Amino acid sequence: MNGDRAAFAKLYNRYYSRLFRFLHRMCRDYGLAEEGVNDAMLVVWRTADSFRGSSKVSTWILGIGYRQCLKKLRKRRIPRVDEPKHFEVAANNSDSVELNELITTALRELTAEHRMMIESVLYLGMTYREVAELAGCPVNTAKTRVHAARKRLRVILMDMGYRYGDKFE
Repeated sequence: MNGDRAAFAKLYNRYYSRLFRFLHRMCRDYGLAEEGVNDAMLVVWRTADSFRGSSKVSTWILGIGYRQCLKKLRKRRIPRVDEPKHFEVAANNSDSVELNELITTALRELTAEHRMMIESVLYLGMTYREVAELAGCPVNTAKTRVHAARKRLRVILMDMGYRYGDKFE
């Protein structure tokens, strides 16, 4: 970009919605997500020349946003907000909808970092390499964190009474 405001405006407009949704899922706070987007894009503006091209631009931007949001969460210790969050369900039946609601509730119980790891892999379809870039850690560490997040999510679901293979009736 080299200080090209028009190019930056185009980049900002292109990634704003995706970055906002990502950060809002992570922190569950509209204002904090907005702040996170603006802080992340400021870092992008200031450090655009340091982008090495070893990852996708979107992964680089989401990683900056992730780290900015984590810093803010650590400072604020925001209470959880119960907001509806919907994921696409495979089939449009009451079992799938109920399971979807159960998973959504269980995801709220994870830490922001674990939630980001699970949602990045399962719902955004990111690879472990992309998640590692996003989190600023080695690929094996990302794999370990995703595994730990899945394990924690499984425990939460079991505590909520769900067993793998259960049918809701």
